[in-house]
Amino acid sequence: MLRCVLLGCVLASMVPSLALTQPDLPTIAAPVPAEAVFGAPPNFVEDVTPQDPENAVFDSFGGVRYLLIDDQHDARGDEPALYVRRVREASNASAIESLASFEVSFDPSYEHVVFHHIRLTRDGETLDRQPRTQIEFARHESNRDRQMLNGEVTALARIDDVRVGDTVDYAYTVYGLNPTYGGRDFRRFGLNWGVPVERRSIRSIWPRGEARFFDTTPGEADIEHLRRRNHEEFRLAPTPRAAISFERGTPNRVSQYPMLRISSFSDWPDVAAWGTPLFTLAPSTPVQTLAGEIAAAHDTPEARLMAALRFVQDDVRYLALTYGEGSYVPAAPSATLESRYGDCKAKTALLVELARALDFEADPALVNLGAGRGLDQREPSPGAFNHVIVRLRHDGETLWLDPTRSYQGGTLDVVDQADYGFALPLDGSHEGLVSMASATTQSDATLDIHETLDLSGGRDAPALLTVETVLSGPNADRYRARIARDGLSGLQRDYLDFYNQTFGAADFVEPIDVVDDIDANRLTIREKVELIAPFEDGDRPEAYSIRFRAHAISGVIESNAERRRETPLNVYHPTHARHVVDLILTNGGEGWTLEDEQTEIDNAAFRYDYASTHMGPVYRMEFELRSLAHDVPPDAALEVLRDHRTMLNSAYYGFDLTDSDG
Repeated sequence: MLRCVLLGCVLASMVPSLALTQPDLPTIAAPVPAEAVFGAPPNFVEDVTPQDPENAVFDSFGGVRYLLIDDQHDARGDEPALYVRRVREASNASAIESLASFEVSFDPSYEHVVFHHIRLTRDGETLDRQPRTQIEFARHESNRDRQMLNGEVTALARIDDVRVGDTVDYAYTVYGLNPTYGGRDFRRFGLNWGVPVERRSIRSIWPRGEARFFDTTPGEADIEHLRRRNHEEFRLAPTPRAAISFERGTPNRVSQYPMLRISSFSDWPDVAAWGTPLFTLAPSTPVQTLAGEIAAAHDTPEARLMAALRFVQDDVRYLALTYGEGSYVPAAPSATLESRYGDCKAKTALLVELARALDFEADPALVNLGAGRGLDQREPSPGAFNHVIVRLRHDGETLWLDPTRSYQGGTLDVVDQADYGFALPLDGSHEGLVSMASATTQSDATLDIHETLDLSGGRDAPALLTVETVLSGPNADRYRARIARDGLSGLQRDYLDFYNQTFGAADFVEPIDVVDDIDANRLTIREKVELIAPFEDGDRPEAYSIRFRAHAISGVIESNAERRRETPLNVYHPTHARHVVDLILTNGGEGWTLEDEQTEIDNAAFRYDYASTHMGPVYRMEFELRSLAHDVPPDAALEVLRDHRTMLNSAYYGFDLTDSDG
């Protein structure tokens, strides 16, 4: 909870938005610091006493005892500062590697780091370890393989001679704030983790009235809110914090670890007022010319819009150079058109200008790719978002288009729309968060497989597998992109590898065939495969068997998720798959005794149907799976997970035969 020491707090109203500017965005990262800087802590820092290991409340975790986690933040002045201090004890040898190094990540284009001390306590004696610590700086670019470069630098500190029983104590301050925020600040401070902490302390100081939003979620913590004449302060006194068990299979929208959240943005319309000017860019001649060419080449407004979308998706490659202000400010659409590359912001700005030039109502919209369904539970701030897309309005309908996707099929009325939960449109109305949920539902399966497995030749003859796979919606888009990347030969190679693993030696009778109806966004793949020796010997000389599974029926739940839980259970939604297998029997089906079967599973997470029918020489098995929700409440998890295991088991099937069957 938040405990106000002084009552009568009135939160300030929305501040004016940033002035419209279009800075020259950096295309080269800021230089890596040449060496570490050491200095005194900022004046606002208060010294906090770590827990004495002799009086520890908790057992060590992984050999490490966390004696103090102290964060102190000051939002006042032109250069906000975050002071960080960590004190840890090595209880056994497994902790040495962890204690002997630490990392600090920052963006050198607007942040810098000052180290204050690196100490080691051994047998009651405190030693200065600064002279025996090597600090190196390197680019961190963890998303380089995804064509995302942000210029972030990591300082890696390596401490010499750390032994069991030692306590390592280090402190540093990160100064600076992204200039795009216009002096606005927002912070999140963890209160509990998956490890126990002997003492957790927090101080966050703000100019009076600037902390327009503050909360703790989930759970409670005894946070003091102190108001002074010129500033206010949020404080958590040094407190032991127990470990919290992380539950697998929890939706990303749910924060499992409690935290203190503070923001100078009062609400989501306030964030929209901040972000709208960043995308308010004047039309440019090159982009307007391109829009004219698209309009002349297509007869209908809908066809023109889809041509513009595919141009931005497929002819402008994705490359994110988010250095400094480039993390939020888009490149000018004309510059993106000229360079033919851009990140989500640049692609969105280009598509918005093209769509408007084609007489569509289009605006940027901020989203969160992973945790977007929980945005309404977060503190309002630009940090809540990691992606931007386009909201399009046409004929009374709202469409959400992601210009960073590729090879999307469909006309405007059937194109697969983005749905990341909530979005924040930047259209000048400052309406706040908007649900992206579509009013329409997908009735047909987006993965529909029909296999015919001919076993009529018996044990000594190869089996013939004929497959037709129909993909639609996002599945068609994914496979279209896969084929563009790997080619049909690569797809056939992957499929053949799958059949070799499932049935043993196999080979394609004829090349794989793909028919792409791009307007309907329907991709059909046809295969004819010879299974050279698909049977397994039985426990008797005359016995043999064949076993495989309906691979379209895959998991929609994380199978190892906790059965009894406190958080919701995530569901891979939407999922709709259908798999039909026609088994051509030996002896024209004579002598076979196969009962018709039917299974139905219906719970809060998914519906699963299985039916089998013996029709003379053919035994047909039909499987269908449809997810029903993005997640289910904790009390439904036990039933859902039990049903999920039953479903996966039923998707495996096998037949035991004898030589007399052939």
